[in-house]
Amino acid sequence: MVVGYDGREGSRLAASWAARELSPEGRLVLVHSDRPLHAPPSPLVTAAERSQVGEALFDELMLEAPPELLDLELATEVSDRDPVSALLHAAERHGASAIVVGCEQHSRLHNALGVVTTELLQRSTVPVIAVPATVEITRADAGDHPPRGQSPRSRSGSRAAPAPPDTRQG
Repeated sequence: MVVGYDGREGSRLAASWAARELSPEGRLVLVHSDRPLHAPPSPLVTAAERSQVGEALFDELMLEAPPELLDLELATEVSDRDPVSALLHAAERHGASAIVVGCEQHSRLHNALGVVTTELLQRSTVPVIAVPATVEITRADAGDHPPRGQSPRSRSGSRAAPAPPDTRQG
């Protein structure tokens, strides 16, 4: 899974949610883009400085990381592309099964100018998952998921969720 990460609470929740939902064999790729949607990079900051800021955000996340992020295969990328292009490119390169982003309220003006989630939904070839700010990810939920490397069937008292219905037409 690829997760958009900008250091805000919504993206922290998205990273935690994705880590909990990732299959035991999965890999999480955190992608940061310091560039706004539909705008060039700031001429006041160099690409190297933008990269340093992105890496610092990842370092901060790992210092305060929830337990579910510490026990998995994790990669980080800082991109000079706009957020949508950065996430789509990372998903393609890593063969991601989904793109996960945090979801926040936006003003009407912000919506008119474009929101990353909306554009991802229009352009992505993999599912886009928007984690709402109201989702609660607590340690109390830890019993719902097996430890990494252990399948859901190998835990006593657990059961796998039913497979979604096949919606393909053929």
